[in-house]
Amino acid sequence: MFATLSKFVKINDLNVVGVIKKEDYEIYNLLTIKKKANKVSIVSKQTFENFEALTKVADRKLPLLIVVEGKGVLNKEIDFENETDVNWQKNIDYNAIYYTDIKGAKSNFMSFCRKNIVEQTITQFQKKGFQIIDVYIGSFLAALLNNALKKENLLSTDLKLEFENEKLIGFSKQNENATAVNYQIGEENISNIFLPLYGAIIHFFVKQREVSKTINDSLNNEELIYKKAFNILGITILCGFLGSLLISYFLIQYYGTKNSELNLQTVFSNQSYQLILDLEAEKEKKLGVLKESGVLSSKFLSFYSYEIIRTIPSGVSLNELNVVPLKEEYKENKKALFNSDTIIIKGETFQESAFNFWLENLKKMNWLQRFEIISLKKDKKNKSIFEIKIIIKNV
Repeated sequence: MFATLSKFVKINDLNVVGVIKKEDYEIYNLLTIKKKANKVSIVSKQTFENFEALTKVADRKLPLLIVVEGKGVLNKEIDFENETDVNWQKNIDYNAIYYTDIKGAKSNFMSFCRKNIVEQTITQFQKKGFQIIDVYIGSFLAALLNNALKKENLLSTDLKLEFENEKLIGFSKQNENATAVNYQIGEENISNIFLPLYGAIIHFFVKQREVSKTINDSLNNEELIYKKAFNILGITILCGFLGSLLISYFLIQYYGTKNSELNLQTVFSNQSYQLILDLEAEKEKKLGVLKESGVLSSKFLSFYSYEIIRTIPSGVSLNELNVVPLKEEYKENKKALFNSDTIIIKGETFQESAFNFWLENLKKMNWLQRFEIISLKKDKKNKSIFEIKIIIKNV
């Protein structure tokens, strides 16, 4: 039961801490985000000069990503065409280090450090009750954001990342005291100090193929998901119990009323009364069919189709638009049941911004009660394939 429930439990609220190690002290940058559908919103950005100050503010109930930077972290470009670089990478003892690697145009860009540095940091956070789900090394993950920023040079903490055709081609170390640079990503304004933290978030949710890193089996987020699933199951059982009591009460009232009606029927002629019941049943059945088909709505079915189609931007294509779909697969000699207040939309897009803009326009429809994104996934060509369920207001 828990295994099944855990498939539907996802991590949406998240803390990311950038641990910047100096000679004799550490700086902690805390980024708190909330994910809704495919949109990541920043809740807060804070910087702390010591670990104690961080622990007083950070919510320990939220899952935590750690990004380790600064002293002890080495950054290296590994040229695919340079035999020395290739041999160096082949001889790395990955059991002795933690690393995060991103593939560029012609090179790998690796940030790595000794294993004990990361394990000390993990232990430090775990002793304070933080739920760590993954660890990243270095500042190269900010390169994942350049698809949106489209810069030739990008400052990530104290590294200057260089790009060509949106592919990472090189980097250089910058002065730590240089003026901070802010970047606009959608509605969010992010400084170069927090840019690698945002890049770690993007990789955690999307898992780009060009990124590889050390996998720590002890930092498995399944335990956190099962704990969340257990809480949901407990609430579900409690609600089900209360719901059963409520249903039981109404059933007692219902059957008590029916019993009174049966006693009343004995007063009338059985034949006349049965005829009345048959006529009323036929009437209710016909009204039910009309209601389920949506014909009794003040708006025709074509109205909703037109309203949806006219708002679709050029970057979004529809594969299916199903107004008033069947509740279940139709079978011969069985009554067809319709969801009269439901519209199912399936389609695809290469432009997530156009897709999000379309969803915002749908929200403005005065006949729309709510909508749910049933599924949203990407294929090998980076094409987003979606399925949306729209609930219509009763009109």
